[in-house]
Amino acid sequence: MHRHNLCPPLPRKCIHLALLVGAFAMPTVVVAADSDGWTFNGGPYLWAAGIRGHVGHRSTGTQFIKSDFSDIARSVDMSVMLMGEARRGPYSVLADLMYIDTDTHNRLPASKLEVESKTASGFLGGGYTVLGDDNHRLDVTGGVRVWYSSTAISLHGGPADGLSGSDQATWADAMAGLRGHYAVNERFWLSSWGMAGAGQSREDWDLAALAGWEFMPGFSAVAGYRAMGVNYRHDGFVYDIVQKGPMLGVSGRF
Repeated sequence: MHRHNLCPPLPRKCIHLALLVGAFAMPTVVVAADSDGWTFNGGPYLWAAGIRGHVGHRSTGTQFIKSDFSDIARSVDMSVMLMGEARRGPYSVLADLMYIDTDTHNRLPASKLEVESKTASGFLGGGYTVLGDDNHRLDVTGGVRVWYSSTAISLHGGPADGLSGSDQATWADAMAGLRGHYAVNERFWLSSWGMAGAGQSREDWDLAALAGWEFMPGFSAVAGYRAMGVNYRHDGFVYDIVQKGPMLGVSGRF
């Protein structure tokens, strides 16, 4: 499930200034006429996350990269996240899609390096409530997350002027974990999730904690923190990174 094209993946920056539509542990509302109907939730989010870790290729070795949010905000071409939940009774269906496209420029001693980076991941799974009810519950969750990483590099100026290439890989991991939701009162709630797994990568994990306040019927202001990490290595290709940062947004119930 992997593909590589010869290209040296030098240090790069990417951003997760994201619209994150939906959330794994948001409050839900019944949209069907009976109590056994499906419930849905979602809303736009800003995830101000930095990145650090290692990337590499068999022709160049492994390189350490680190970019804070303040450094990478200027390099974003597009960054979108889609996440949502559909629930019926104790059962839930979960989906999460992330895509980041950046174009960065770095000064080298004798030339300028341009790095176009595209990263995508998608999760599809389900959950089951093992404790509590709609207002205070703990769910067991599981599913599959697919990753894609692509980097295009070109050099401008100096003896390597015009040199360019690309490197990419696709892999999948099985994930499992827990999700919690706690309604403090009718207007204030807390939620969190934690998932981990492996497969074609050595490790894959996702953690988050959120707090929400329903400022008007059906809409909540949300703040929290999220961290994700993945360690994939194959045939010299290395994508071992951690992304983390605060989240802000609005959740709409429908």
